[in-house]
Amino acid sequence: MKIAIDLDATITMYPKVFSAFSKAFKAAGHEIHVVTDRVPGTESDIKRMLDELDIAYDIIHVAKDKASYILELGIEVLFDDTDQYFIELPENVAVMKVRGHYNFDYKEKKWMYSQSAGKV
Repeated sequence: MKIAIDLDATITMYPKVFSAFSKAFKAAGHEIHVVTDRVPGTESDIKRMLDELDIAYDIIHVAKDKASYILELGIEVLFDDTDQYFIELPENVAVMKVRGHYNFDYKEKKWMYSQSAGKV
C-alpha cells in the first residue's frame, strides 16, 4: 500500500503517532510518502525535520497539487489537515483528516471550517 502523510499540522501535530505509524507500516512493506505544500527546494530542511521527528519514509514530495500527485502515483491513503488537498480525490482514496486547534473547536466539539462547504 502507498500512504501519503502531510507534514505541517499533520506530522508536526502528532509526531509520536506518525513516528510509530510510519515505522510500523514501512517495516510491513508499505511505501510512505511525505507530501507537503512547502517552498520547492526545501527538501533538505524537510529531511532534517523528519529525521529529528523519527519519521520513516520513502519519498519526500513538495506539491501545491497534492491530489494530482496522489492519483498519479496510485496512493491509497492520505493523512492531511486541509480539505483543499483531498476534496477532489475519488472515493477509492482513503482520507484521514487530522484535527488541530485551528480546524476543530474542541469546546463546541465540531469542525470549524470546511473549504468545500464554507463555515460548518
